[in-house]
Amino acid sequence: MGYFDYSREPKSDIAFVDMKSFYASVECVERGLHPLKTSLCVMSRADNSVGLILASSPMFKKVFGKANVGRAYDLPFDIKTRKFSYYNAKKQGLRTDPAYVKFIEDWARVTVIVPPRMDKYIAVNMEIQRIFQNYGSPDDIYPYSIDEGFIDLTSSLNYFVPDQQISRKDKLDMLSARIQRDIWRQTGFTRRSACRMPILCLLSWPWIMKPSTH
Repeated sequence: MGYFDYSREPKSDIAFVDMKSFYASVECVERGLHPLKTSLCVMSRADNSVGLILASSPMFKKVFGKANVGRAYDLPFDIKTRKFSYYNAKKQGLRTDPAYVKFIEDWARVTVIVPPRMDKYIAVNMEIQRIFQNYGSPDDIYPYSIDEGFIDLTSSLNYFVPDQQISRKDKLDMLSARIQRDIWRQTGFTRRSACRMPILCLLSWPWIMKPSTH
């Protein structure tokens, strides 16, 4: 098998956009809540203990130590009473001392649990896609999922940042920050981006991309 030298390929200026906790952020913004400071989870069948956690805010993950996918019975509190669940806690090897119990119950009382609304998430995604089109043509935008995508800024980078004294890497960072501000102002959401590498590599192995935090 031959060695493919990517350094010999033309470089493209690509912004990889990853909307942070997208479903949960949509629900927070809709309620006038801060997406990064609110404990919220999107849960299907939230009326029973086998409800599926589809998404959660960063604060929810931090407080309860849960990833996006899980079940209601994995939480250290009862979703109906918002009381500490000693059974769940012991099953997961969590603390049960009074201080921890109070900590969990205090957060459980203010945690927002909502059902999923896919139509709404798709509508918000389309709104964000329109923002992307302010910076690149539809042919330069590559949606990857409902909350991720690529924008090829190669042809528009110098138009938005014409200063020839600035490197293309710095220009990409500046334009990515500008796109971030537009998304924040128009939708209230945060996003992560961007990088510079051969477009062939991006399209062939998109899962190797790790969103950088600028």
